[in-house]
Amino acid sequence: MASTLASIDIGTNTFRLLISDFDDNGTPRPRLLKREITRLGGGFTAHGMLAEESMERGVHTLSAFSELLREHKVKKVRAVATSVVREAKNGRDFLDLVKNNTGLDVEVIDGREEASLALKGVLSCVKLKTRYALVFDIGGGSTEYILSDLANPLYSESLSLGVVHATETFLRSDPPKDEEIEKVAAHVVERLSPFLNNLAKMGLRDKLPPQNRDITLVGTAGTITTLAAMDQGLEAYEPSKINNYVLTYDTVKRLFNLIYPLTISERSGLRSLEGGREDLIVSGTVIVLKTMESFGFDRMTVSDGGLLEGVLIDMVESRR
Repeated sequence: MASTLASIDIGTNTFRLLISDFDDNGTPRPRLLKREITRLGGGFTAHGMLAEESMERGVHTLSAFSELLREHKVKKVRAVATSVVREAKNGRDFLDLVKNNTGLDVEVIDGREEASLALKGVLSCVKLKTRYALVFDIGGGSTEYILSDLANPLYSESLSLGVVHATETFLRSDPPKDEEIEKVAAHVVERLSPFLNNLAKMGLRDKLPPQNRDITLVGTAGTITTLAAMDQGLEAYEPSKINNYVLTYDTVKRLFNLIYPLTISERSGLRSLEGGREDLIVSGTVIVLKTMESFGFDRMTVSDGGLLEGVLIDMVESRR
């Protein structure tokens, strides 16, 4: 007998809802995918608190999601919150607001579980031709890096490296100055260095290029899917044209050189650039470039799936 399940990903920048039907064999039939840029983490870096207006936007979005859950007669939903709610001094206050206004019980997951669930979601959407994969999921407040052997995670970390925080901390000019871009790049390298050292300590450094070529770099989340859409010149976002799309380092660099000299207002006119991401795309693209350089990759495969899909898959597996 088919059942209708849903997952909600409450991110630092974007909230997403996925409703899907599942038969007794666990085969999914997606029914609805909804995403809203809420900028929940806007202003967080200055005070370590969620701003009142940001929480209001978040509650408004989740109220709309709750209406959709009722409309589609969802039997079970799992809502998870990540980086910014984990870190915010008033994160509990936000969760109470959500509960009181929407009835949703939101679960705050730690970085390790976030990485594990993101891996499940990513691998459900891409076709790997290599044994190993390095998956990275760029968020508003953190980025998850997962080294996997087939579908088995070997090592993962959630780094304090996100597009909202990096943008608010380093990019003060419009358009950003070269020295501001350099500060973002240095910040990314600084955050990645301990992760690389940990891989070396665990004897896993040789699983990366140049020693190992049997590995694919897989990127997911808004920055990366936006770059894939821009490279294809998509008028409307189409997941089928995003999943398994390959972006080379040279292509990402070309897109970066197109984007960053523009003002935020000018970027809003770029085809395929999602509204609400005009200021974040610069720091996000720097994270992509420095990730590719630091790990020695000249190309990456793009996945539209991530944490949201992983949560839903995990729900089905738990039921079994």
